[in-house]
Amino acid sequence: MSILQRWSRHRAGDEDGTVTAAQRGDRDAFDTLVKAHEKLLRGFLTRRVGAEAAEDVLQETWMAAWSALPKFTNQSRFKAWLFGIALHKIQDYHRARGRAPAEHLSEEEEARLAAPDVYAAIDLRDAIETALLRLPEAQREVLEMYYYAELTLPEIADVLQRNQNTVKYQFYRAHALVADGLGAG
Repeated sequence: MSILQRWSRHRAGDEDGTVTAAQRGDRDAFDTLVKAHEKLLRGFLTRRVGAEAAEDVLQETWMAAWSALPKFTNQSRFKAWLFGIALHKIQDYHRARGRAPAEHLSEEEEARLAAPDVYAAIDLRDAIETALLRLPEAQREVLEMYYYAELTLPEIADVLQRNQNTVKYQFYRAHALVADGLGAG
């Protein structure tokens, strides 16, 4: 076993103990979980609901996680469970506003999507962001959970309640579409 694998197992073991303590009502343990996952979760939410709403959805996610924590069974990683809650809060947010998740684009993002020479005019990161925005929602969701939430494909399948083979297909298809959009396909 490599040093990285041992460190990863040790870290996961530490988190399991922290989760167990938080399940017993230890607020300090829960605060430790918040600190460990806050940055990734905020970034994921910002991408899905926009910067203005991300903080509110983040707070709703943490409140829901605290309330549901006694029911957490350790059948998945805490992070996967947490991002599942976040995904439900994102859906609630969009449902309450009567719009689809992709409709939180700013005017600048919409203009970028409409520009015919978008890839020649912007740097690689912007080109990738634009290509992601053009993906079907299901495929974009899988890529964002993989790269921005750092979940594995089996964890994404659990969070999204999709068949693992479906998630794998969406993952690889999304990569192909992004590559095509960047002229690399």
